[in-house]
Amino acid sequence: MFLLWEIVARVIHDPYLIPPFSAVVASAFSPSLAYHLGITLTLSLLALLIISLVGLPLGMFMHRFKEAEWILSPFFWFLLFALGLGLGTTGIAPILIMWFGLSQLTVLVFSILIPIMVVALISCYGAKLTAVRVGFLLCWSLQISAGVYLISVAGLGTQLAMCYHLHNLEMVYAIMLILGFTGLFVDRVLKYMGDVIKEK
Repeated sequence: MFLLWEIVARVIHDPYLIPPFSAVVASAFSPSLAYHLGITLTLSLLALLIISLVGLPLGMFMHRFKEAEWILSPFFWFLLFALGLGLGTTGIAPILIMWFGLSQLTVLVFSILIPIMVVALISCYGAKLTAVRVGFLLCWSLQISAGVYLISVAGLGTQLAMCYHLHNLEMVYAIMLILGFTGLFVDRVLKYMGDVIKEK
């Protein structure tokens, strides 16, 4: 697939439409992107830790006590629809900006609120590993979304928005490669850790 991308880009020879894959890969190793990857990954993993420490026990509590599930599950579903999932996960963003301003704290809270409820609901049915993996996907995605909406001043989402507005498609594709491969790597690590824990 990447070879086809390279060939098509060389034939079309329009870097504003489709830059060569080799140029995209070279851009992906930019030192400035490493800095923004570090910020995004650190905040995503911190959010994952928080949602795991809160969401998993909450889900297990709901699983153990059906009365708690009867009360909390509809409430969580209501909040998921009201706060964001019905609006592309951004419904809560304007409120958080009013409360916390344009800051990394806003981004962190943004990437925790929705995933905590999702992790609790999934783990309520006993799928703890799936809950953690989906939780990371949501934390990662919401970190990127917050950057794209320029809630934060650093991170891959901010760089993605900036490069898009500057029509720097080479960097846009490079950031997308970094997002995909980093997300896949963390997911594989989480899956491996879950499999190791299951075996014990």
